[in-house]
Amino acid sequence: MKLDKQTQALLDDLAAQAGDIHDIEISIETSREGARAMFLGLAGEIEAQVSSQDLHIEHNGIHVGVRCYRPAHPLASPSPAVVFVHGGGWSLGDVDCYDGLVKDLCQQSGVVFFSVEYSLAPEHKFPYALQQVIAVVDWLQENHQQLELDPTKISLMGDSAGGNLALVAAHNLHQQQPNTLSNLYLVYPVVDSFSPHETYPSRMKYGDGDLLLTREAIKDTCDWYLAPEQTAADVNVSPLFIEDMTHLPATSVLLAGCDPLYDEGVLLAKKLKQAGVLNTLTCFENTIHAFFSFAVLDVCKLARSNIANQLKHDLT
Repeated sequence: MKLDKQTQALLDDLAAQAGDIHDIEISIETSREGARAMFLGLAGEIEAQVSSQDLHIEHNGIHVGVRCYRPAHPLASPSPAVVFVHGGGWSLGDVDCYDGLVKDLCQQSGVVFFSVEYSLAPEHKFPYALQQVIAVVDWLQENHQQLELDPTKISLMGDSAGGNLALVAAHNLHQQQPNTLSNLYLVYPVVDSFSPHETYPSRMKYGDGDLLLTREAIKDTCDWYLAPEQTAADVNVSPLFIEDMTHLPATSVLLAGCDPLYDEGVLLAKKLKQAGVLNTLTCFENTIHAFFSFAVLDVCKLARSNIANQLKHDLT
């Protein structure tokens, strides 16, 4: 697949800024600083009539921060809500990096958003971030009246590793209590941290380093996320291996065509369709992993509009 002109220009600019770093050992701290600078630098100008408030949640011994976004013109009252889980390989990024993205979706959809400030690896290993995401959903359900939320229209959304956490959280929540969530939205999710890279042609074709996400980064972030005794074959780490997906909520999947994770995303969508829970599958063929965060790209704006319209359709 061929990159669109804007995506190629963005990659050229990033490569020029980075210079030759192939023989430099990159620490987790340096990676976080670089990711933050990139995400904030490419976020674009977002003008949104949205109010936000940082909250601290404690639920069943789990502590987690969330940022609540409320649109000036809500879709409904009480409002539907989306719990948003950011990407970054379980180890990079934060709610600030995704602030513009979430504001944009909140403004366009009219839906209340809760962006989760989950604890990052390697300081906090699996399953703590997963437990935090589940705690946020449970807390919203228990406090929906005072939050003026519709408990029948609470959904999960996540991109990349955040999509992994969203999918695994939905799997666990719906095993405990069916219909906890109304919908699930997955943007180029990480769904197989176990299989060799060679399993997926897209990882081999697009993971060399020219297109932002690399095979090495996929492995490193998984190693940071998991404790030594943990296996990546666990469905709570690699949800592609969930045998029966019929218990999941209606799920929309959005992919990038030039993404190392493309093939596993397609395979996930196939399994969701076989289970009867695939809502929509959308692919933006000529762009890269992480494009959904880069509002300087027209394809990003188009994808966000697509998701916002999907939210309005699903949650009205």
